Amino acid sequence: MIPFGAIIGVIVALRLMSGTQGARKQASPYATQAGYLLLTLFLLLPLTLGAWVGLQEGVWWCAPLFPLGLVLCFPWTTARSVFIPLGWPRAAYRFGTLAMASWGSDHLGGQALAGVWALLRARNPSPEDRAWVETRLENTCVPMRGAAIVAHGLLAASRGDLETARTLCRSVGLLDGKVAPRLARKLALEWSLADAAAHGRWRDVVELSRRGSGSYSLAAFFRASARRLLGEPRAGRFALVVWWVLARRWWATWPLLKRSWRAPPLPASTRATDASETRATEPLGRALELHAALARVPAGQEAMALSAATAAWDEALSSMRVRDLAAERARGLGPHSGAEALDALGDEVSEELAAWALAREVKLDQLEPGSEMLENVAYRVRDELLERIDSAAQDVSYRLAERRPLSSEEEWRHFLALQRQCTLAAAIGGQDTRRLAFEAVNVPLCNLGAWLFNEREERAIANGMFRWLLEESREVGSDEDLRRYQNNVGCGP
Repeated sequence: MIPFGAIIGVIVALRLMSGTQGARKQASPYATQAGYLLLTLFLLLPLTLGAWVGLQEGVWWCAPLFPLGLVLCFPWTTARSVFIPLGWPRAAYRFGTLAMASWGSDHLGGQALAGVWALLRARNPSPEDRAWVETRLENTCVPMRGAAIVAHGLLAASRGDLETARTLCRSVGLLDGKVAPRLARKLALEWSLADAAAHGRWRDVVELSRRGSGSYSLAAFFRASARRLLGEPRAGRFALVVWWVLARRWWATWPLLKRSWRAPPLPASTRATDASETRATEPLGRALELHAALARVPAGQEAMALSAATAAWDEALSSMRVRDLAAERARGLGPHSGAEALDALGDEVSEELAAWALAREVKLDQLEPGSEMLENVAYRVRDELLERIDSAAQDVSYRLAERRPLSSEEEWRHFLALQRQCTLAAAIGGQDTRRLAFEAVNVPLCNLGAWLFNEREERAIANGMFRWLLEESREVGSDEDLRRYQNNVGCGP
């Protein structure tokens, strides 16, 4: 009699031992992967087939061995189909340990991601399960790679911190594919699409579906749904249904399909109110009406509305009627009190408009030139953006000088926050603002990446930083910056 149970037990023990060794050193994961693949192909799979043949011959003791062999041959399928939907994080984590081939070079992060995903799917996770998963994630995923970053993101989502989860899941695209497994990128994309759709951020859905990797059919279905809900003219129902069928997530995506199918086209008259449509004929009243109308400006019409409001304020503040009114109200306070009051009003208005433009991320190059108020608003917006970036970059420099390390996940989140500010500055202020932002972060982030790479051995996230700096140096940097970051990226993750 062949001792199937003992052989399978030895194989599982070898896998677990190798996983423990990988926790201590993750320098060469491909060697252990090859060993696991050979064990599965030449031992587990033949033994499972042998158990199946035994069942056909009526050998009763093969009955428990066959399903056990199937589970061990396809551990990720088991975790994905059984333990994660049931919300059992410990079982999902342990089967994630066996699913080495599914996670490529980041099998430790993969097993942690499996546990966190199950925790996210649990209806009422216990504090003990949450603490257990958090401990495994912090203790085993060092250095941190792509799957661990997604795990941190989903863990933040399970705590209700959706903004952190969105930032971390989207950041996987900055990493080299060698340290960001395709399955981790796929899960990050799927969660990001579902989150954006759940909160009605349809333009984000379109952007994510175009730049993401993995789950092509599912991303195409989300994109088709978002285009219909945005009222785009060529978003037909045929493509919507085709991609829904191909996505093969019929039960989960059925509500979105129904909503998108019934979505009526947006009326053509949904545009921002301009100066000619206001009821007020007096300059100050028209400016106040357009200023108040900014609160209900639809997406995509911000530049037009801001241009109209600033032009109205220019007209109001330069109007003789408004000047006379201010002088009359300030009579007895001094000869220049009325002019000073108007100047103070102009400063307050420009500050409010700049804050609104920042909140709505209005692109300054889309604004109509020629307005003094508009130039003041644009100056305030650029100054605020660059001040935020400069302050954050200085914090990085001070921390490096004092050698104050953060955890790997916090280091990555701090970089992402700074990178987000630079991207926002470039989107709002254009190439000139992008160049100034790069000059502010160039040296601090380069030094941070070198410290993480050389001293702390966080090569994956350091390489991700260098890859972003390389892209920026190609657009707004010098030849010296370009050569430096090409060399840094070439060192590998």
